[in-house]
Amino acid sequence: MMRFSIVVPTYNEEHDIACTLDSLVVLDWPDFEIIVVDDSTDRTPDIVRAYAARGVKLIRPAVREGRCGARNQGIMAATGEVVVVLNADTHLPADFFRRIEPHYTAGADYVLVRSVVENMCDLFARYVESSGIALFYGQDPDLMEWTEGFSCRRELAIRAGLFPTGYVVPICAGEDGFFGENLRKLGARKKVDLDIVVTHVAPAPFGEYWAIRKGRGQGSPQVRRFLQKWGFSRIGLRASLRVVRTFVMAATLLPMLLVCFRYAKVSPRGARDILPFCWAWLIEQIAFSVGEWQSLLRIYRAERALKHG
Repeated sequence: MMRFSIVVPTYNEEHDIACTLDSLVVLDWPDFEIIVVDDSTDRTPDIVRAYAARGVKLIRPAVREGRCGARNQGIMAATGEVVVVLNADTHLPADFFRRIEPHYTAGADYVLVRSVVENMCDLFARYVESSGIALFYGQDPDLMEWTEGFSCRRELAIRAGLFPTGYVVPICAGEDGFFGENLRKLGARKKVDLDIVVTHVAPAPFGEYWAIRKGRGQGSPQVRRFLQKWGFSRIGLRASLRVVRTFVMAATLLPMLLVCFRYAKVSPRGARDILPFCWAWLIEQIAFSVGEWQSLLRIYRAERALKHG
């Protein structure tokens, strides 16, 4: 019988983690463990400790290394043959292990599944889901390297070097695809099964949506500087071009409308979402650019401080 390990990195997830753990402790499989690696300043660790009697293990890192470091600590502490890496707002179906186990038995090294947003009544959540469908699920599955509900063989994850850490600024976004690409370079056998569906809660309030989209922007210079070895001028030029592109698309209206029309086509509200999606798209682009420039400045200052002692 295959043993699975679920690794959940958390940071100030007091509003989401209980619902996630409730869905995990009732999974239909006889041999699995749940490891939460928490770096929070809110009530998250207290909530997780309340699940100790139900088999949930809590790790509190001595040194903060961001989401990448938390994932790595969880994987290294895991005892399962296969690790499932989750975000704190992701919920697995009860038969999740029974659905992915045949793929590993057949020789798969990592398995990608489909992710669906739960709170589709909220505009920003609906935009996240619809844009994701339009941009990602319509592409060739062979090009996909990461999804919510991602799982892989533990030993292979270690051979791939785990998630990138050790930089002057912790990478906060974009590391997922890098990790998947490393698995592919090792010759790992990938299985994409979009019939297996996991759900997650997307940001609904404006503040949460802004923060998450800005966080994605912050990850862009980190990945390009640390992993792709870009220079500051090249990263700055790319960030500048993004600002110009956003301004032109919004000022001329038509390009923005065409993008949002494409997203609205897969929204349950259809054409009624075109204009609301324009608002969500514009906020997304602004937040991303703000995060991008903030991150670039932070990296520059950190590297300069390190260089000058």
